[in-house]
This record gives sequence, C-alpha cells and structure tokens, in this order.
Amino acid sequence: MEIGIEIVKKCGGVPLAVRALGSLLYSSTSEQDWKNLRDNEIWKLDQKENDILNALRISYNHLSPHLKQCFVYCSIFPKDIEYTSIHLVQFWMAHGLLQSHNENQDLENIGMQYIKELMLRSFFQDIVQIYENVYLFKIHDLMHDLATSLMRNECLIVKSTNQICTKSHRHLSFYFVDAPIIDVPNILPNLGHLKSITFYPITGESTGISQSFLELIVSRCKFLWMLTLFSSNIEVVPKKIGNLKHLRYLDLGSNPKIKELPSSIYKLQNLQFLSLFGCEELKTLTRDVKYLISLRCLLLTTIQKHLPTNGIGCLNSLRRLGIYNCNNLEYLFEDIGHLRVLQTLMIIGCPRLISLPRGVRSLSSLQNLILGSCERLNLDLSIGSDKQENHDELSSTWPHLRFLHIRELP
Repeated sequence: MEIGIEIVKKCGGVPLAVRALGSLLYSSTSEQDWKNLRDNEIWKLDQKENDILNALRISYNHLSPHLKQCFVYCSIFPKDIEYTSIHLVQFWMAHGLLQSHNENQDLENIGMQYIKELMLRSFFQDIVQIYENVYLFKIHDLMHDLATSLMRNECLIVKSTNQICTKSHRHLSFYFVDAPIIDVPNILPNLGHLKSITFYPITGESTGISQSFLELIVSRCKFLWMLTLFSSNIEVVPKKIGNLKHLRYLDLGSNPKIKELPSSIYKLQNLQFLSLFGCEELKTLTRDVKYLISLRCLLLTTIQKHLPTNGIGCLNSLRRLGIYNCNNLEYLFEDIGHLRVLQTLMIIGCPRLISLPRGVRSLSSLQNLILGSCERLNLDLSIGSDKQENHDELSSTWPHLRFLHIRELP
C-alpha cells in the first residue's frame, strides 16, 4: 500500500497514468516488482510541468516487442479518431506487424489478442463492443502523444497546405475538416518512399479530393502498402491503381458517387483488405475479383441484383465478408460454399434478398454469422434429411459457430 501511494503521487493526479500503471501491477504480488516500478530511471528524466509521458512510457516499456510496434503505429492516425477493431487489425497486417508462429493461428486472431491486451493495459479507451470481436474505441490524447514521440519523424499528419513531406516520412495522413477540394501537390516534392496515405472523412458536398491530386498519388507512390480514401467524395478510381503492386489495404468506402471500378484494380494480387462499403451506386463487382488471390476481408455495397458465381467464391484466403445496404440484391453467389476459411459472414440491409444459397452450409470454418434488416429473407437452414433432428442441424452445419446475431427478419 505504501509503495502504491508513492507511485500514485508520481502520476501527478492524472487518472490515465494511474490506470495504466495499475493495470501493469494488478496481477503482481511481488513487492520487488512494485519497488522497481517506483524507482524506475524514467521518473528521473527531465519533464515539463504536468507532463506525465514518463509514467506512460514505463507502461509502454513493459509491452512485448510486437505490441510496442502495433501501439506506436497508431500515431499514424490523428487524435480523436474512432478506431474499429476490424480496420485496425487489417491496418497492422498491411504493415507486416502481425506474425503467426503457428500455422493454425490466423493473423486476424493474433490482431484481436493484441487489441484486447492493449485495452486491458489502458492504452485504448471509450470501448464499445458492437459484435463478437468487433469493437469501437479511441486513444487518449496523452497516449497518442506518447506514440507520436516514439514514432519520431516517420509520420506526418497534414492539416494545412504549408506542411512539407520529407524523405524521412513514411506515412502521410490528410486531416482537413470541412475543407474545400484538397489539391496540395506542392507539399509533396517526393512521394516514392511513402508506405501509407490516408484521407480522413471529409464532410459536405463541395469538399473532397481533386481528381488530379488522386491521379498524382496513384502514379507516383509505387510502393504504397495502404491507401485509405474513405468518404473522400471521389467519383472515379484511377485506372493506374493496378500499378500499385505492393498495395495490401485499399479503403474506398462511403464514396457513393463511384459507379464502376477500373479493371486494373483486379491486378492487385497482394491486396488483403478491400472496402467498398457505402458505394451505393457501384454497378457491379465482376468475376475478375477472383484474381485478388490474397484478399482476406471484403466489405461490399452494390446496386447489382445478383453476385456472379466464379467470382467471390474463388477467394480462397477470404476470412471476412460483409455485404451491406444492397437494395437490389436478390441472390448471393451459388459457390459461396467454396470459401472454406471464411470465419465471419455479415449481411445487413438487403431488403430484396430472398434466400441464402445452399452452399452456406459448407462454410465449415464459420464462427460469426450476422444477418439483419433483410425483410424478405427466408432463413431456411434445414439439411434436407427427415431423419436428422432439428436441434442438431445448426451445430452439424457450422461446428465452429460461436456468435449468431439475427434481427429484423420475417
């Protein structure tokens, strides 16, 4: 108790610091561990008045090397951004931060372990659970300051046109709130070294990214791993996007003016994450999607009535498939059962969807099934055998099912 009181005094009355160090010590009954933390050399570093980063750095130093890397990369995002576990795990994966030491352990599961551990250590806050392993959360401003100090000069968050991207920067984030059309190539004298470019949600009909600026990025950033254009008010995806051979993460979500995708997009054989969520005018996702052989997560909105066979069903690496707000969709692709490693299937807001294809019963790895707001969906999952008892059908169809969420069905 006495040692704890001394540690609390060093935290300067900042609850975040108390929580972070408390979560570090709560499972330790060793008096020496508590003394070591109290007497840590970091406390002796020069610090400004009310600067508590040293306390947070002690908590950071006790993380495993992999967790340290994942946390530090969160500085790429601006402050006050709300994270989703799906996107953050895919973001870490795109940057090669997740490594599996067991062939049977998916990188997605490793990423979720990291998120939960960082939650327990108070590195994340304002946590809301939406579904199984789907969370919303934020990073405290002080934690973000810590991550930024550790990332040094690799990340640049652009909030004005007078900032300059240097060769030391690897990650570029544009954060213009209610800005006019973004067209600032003058700040980008050298783009070839960048690994990620992110645009954060832009509000208003008259705001967005200029087509010329987008074309410049796609033509010059040949080594990009990640490109996020979420809610950027773009209408045309550049044809040269297929030249980004190293791209692993592409977010085109919430761009309702996009009507079609260039055929070159299907050349991105390293792509692991593709979001077309909220692309409400997208006419079609063609069979050529099957050439995205590394795709692990696909989020889709489209106006087409049928998803073609020999397309999505050929994505042998797909772990998560989300189909959202497809107002015209009546049938899914018949070969859905070929997705033998699919773990999560989400179908939400498809009012004309009549039934699920029989192939869903072959999704042997399915763990999470979420169906909602499909008012015509006939959810008949029967096996077709009179001899089989009804209560055995679900467990025999999906032996690994852990989470089932059904709402607003007939």
